[in-house]
Amino acid sequence: MPSLPIHWVHARTHCQATEDEARVAAALDAAVAGGTASREDLVGQFGNPVVVLARLLEAAPDIRSTWRRWTGARLPEALQPDLDARLDDDGVLHFRLDKQRAAGGELVLLREGDAIDVQVKLKAYPAKPEEIRKVARGLVPEAV
Repeated sequence: MPSLPIHWVHARTHCQATEDEARVAAALDAAVAGGTASREDLVGQFGNPVVVLARLLEAAPDIRSTWRRWTGARLPEALQPDLDARLDDDGVLHFRLDKQRAAGGELVLLREGDAIDVQVKLKAYPAKPEEIRKVARGLVPEAV
């Protein structure tokens, strides 16, 4: 597989007090494997414990492996209709995956609800919005 125009992939999700942290970690691993994992303990508005689990991929093999997994799940195809709306001016592609379905090994986009938030920093030179959109459009069809 040729080099992907991706600097890094970052994914994070929340584990509420009523959820099994191991199951939530498995869902995150199903969505984005490899890289550096982190865990942060927080306290909710009503004193309830909340754990934030995150993963950062910066190594090309980890990014390629995750991209192959997303391609197998047809995520790039699902992103295509509103790709421009998912890109910010800093060259980051944003999308959310269904955390519950990821726990079962299925990767599906989610608009709202219990999600794994994913950000993909694209490589574009020069790093201008129009170049970023070109890179994103080139990346999505390549994977389909």
